[in-house]
Amino acid sequence: MPSDTLTIDNFANSLSASSPIVSATSTVFPLPADHPPMHEHSGGTCPVTGKTHAYCPPQKGDIRSVCPALNTMANHGFIPRDGRNLTFSILFRGLKACYGLSSTLATVLVTGGFLAIGRSPIRIPFISDLSLFRVQNPDGSISPSGVIDLYLIGLHGRVEHDASLVHRNTPDGEKYGPIKIKEEWVPKLVGDIEPRVDGYSPEYSDTDNLDVTPDHKRDPSAVSSSSESSSSSSTKTFINSPEYLSTLVDEADVGRMRARRQHDILPKQLDGLHAEIARGEMSIILGVWNSQYQPKHKGKRNSNGNGEKQGIPLPWLLQWLSEERLPEVPVSSSNTEAETEVSDGTTTPSKSQKTTMWRPNHKQTLRDVVSRSQRIRKVAEAAESQAAKL
Repeated sequence: MPSDTLTIDNFANSLSASSPIVSATSTVFPLPADHPPMHEHSGGTCPVTGKTHAYCPPQKGDIRSVCPALNTMANHGFIPRDGRNLTFSILFRGLKACYGLSSTLATVLVTGGFLAIGRSPIRIPFISDLSLFRVQNPDGSISPSGVIDLYLIGLHGRVEHDASLVHRNTPDGEKYGPIKIKEEWVPKLVGDIEPRVDGYSPEYSDTDNLDVTPDHKRDPSAVSSSSESSSSSSTKTFINSPEYLSTLVDEADVGRMRARRQHDILPKQLDGLHAEIARGEMSIILGVWNSQYQPKHKGKRNSNGNGEKQGIPLPWLLQWLSEERLPEVPVSSSNTEAETEVSDGTTTPSKSQKTTMWRPNHKQTLRDVVSRSQRIRKVAEAAESQAAKL
């Protein structure tokens, strides 16, 4: 196919010049024990994982966003690992390959994302690189037309929104939402799940230590607070203990999560569009993982009151939100598209059982996302109404 042919699957990916680095401090996570101390993702690739989709957290110079779905894609190499030079085609194909999204859903998400931050999703080779078509970013940097990086997606009030499940609200006067995850907020999600999760303690809800320092003004070498360390430990317990794989999270649980976060930011209210975006983000991952792991959960009904509870494993959700990482599944339950390299995973029914990285085995459609989002909205609005009466 000629390089200048414009289709959904083949917008041009090549650049004659790299887009500039947006001035923001990258969030660097500890490397797995078997990785070298530090390395760079030059050109968007990882010298450790190679061309595989094995997990590698962001390294020095990498760019990340406020979105766990996109950050996870970068951490697994479904889009450039450095988070730069992202075109429509790269994001479209990455969403389909990583999460199994339908072409329609991927198109809506990518096109909407570009337009929401004031960027065109169309990139024409050579022409888009001309100075005439270059665009100025909110921080003053310049990028070619049709090319973005992960940090730009966090432009406040566009796709990014307040009342995130694991991120602070954007401080007044800041253009971009905070990238740093509030570790002490992650265990709170467990408290929103019904029936009550064994091992959850309300004390996880009393560890707030609000820090409104913008991400780009933080000292990346600063030691984490004791509350963050304690919360991280409790989160790891829920992620790493095999028994929590039978704890499922459904639309009603997410509705309560959304209602709690909306209550947290009162008197501020999310507008209708951003409330829908917030619900849609979670409805997508619920649909992606809903049929992947369905253990016996006797006596625990779903939100409709009929049948056993259906949902996604709690460890998968917490790991995705806090580590921005895909889960490991037993080799015996993985499909033929699974990664060939096998390792001892952290979220397995048996610690001695071999695992492989989860891969999608069904297509996630726009219709399903809308349907799940409506169910989340119903529970969230009921919970908010109940809270208002107290």
